[in-house]
Amino acid sequence: MAETTNSEVHTWPHIPQIQWESVYGPISNTTITTFLFLIIVLIFSVFWNRALKSEKKSRFKMFLITTMRLLDNYLKDSFADNKFARLYFPLIVWIFFIILFWNLFGLVIDWFTWALPMLKLEEYLRPMHSDVNTTLVLAVIAMFFSIYIAVKTSGWIKVSKGYLFNFTGHSFWEKCINVFVGWLHFIWIPSTIAALSLRLFGNIFAGIILIGVITYLWAQVTSNLHLLDLGRLFSLPFWFFEIFVAFIQAAVFAGLMIAYFNQSKEDTHH
Repeated sequence: MAETTNSEVHTWPHIPQIQWESVYGPISNTTITTFLFLIIVLIFSVFWNRALKSEKKSRFKMFLITTMRLLDNYLKDSFADNKFARLYFPLIVWIFFIILFWNLFGLVIDWFTWALPMLKLEEYLRPMHSDVNTTLVLAVIAMFFSIYIAVKTSGWIKVSKGYLFNFTGHSFWEKCINVFVGWLHFIWIPSTIAALSLRLFGNIFAGIILIGVITYLWAQVTSNLHLLDLGRLFSLPFWFFEIFVAFIQAAVFAGLMIAYFNQSKEDTHH
């Protein structure tokens, strides 16, 4: 009876841990994925640069120019300040494309992981935004520049006073309320960082679990019915849905950065 129990093999959907998994010492599967993605970005940047410098009006060049022009106009309308929009255009657009393409690259990794299970790619590759450390870094960058803009606009003394002891107002009670509101704004900084990072992490991580479970269930059904291993094909609609989610997550994060930068530029902490 014991031999029968030990010989049974159970297969389950691969559900990654909330934190990264170590591959070799301090090198994690997220680290390997990041470096692989950076290599792809470097190669794409070379083609991007050549296309922009080329005198030929290729479709790829026109697509890049049109995309950058649309984003530039959008930021100008959002900030109502052309100089300010151009100054932070590289940062916001970079964050937008990083989130978008990181998520799309994560979907490619998931697909190969489930299509080629014998390679055990999940042990070496992991979508970068499914690691909370990655999303935390992006959130810290967004909040750092938000505070930097506030300090650059009003000065660090006024900003510090607004956060720590904004004892201003016409009456004593109004002054006390302003002090309390300043403390709330100070608490808003770490809570915003947590909200930005956990929202992005939660959506991407949930997408990985969803695709993994759906693929596993369909694979089990089709294999039991002797219909070949068609489970991965039936899960394709969920992959297309996650492509849409990737774009939405990138747009929402960039939109929140614009809102925070506008708030800091308008000096709402006085």
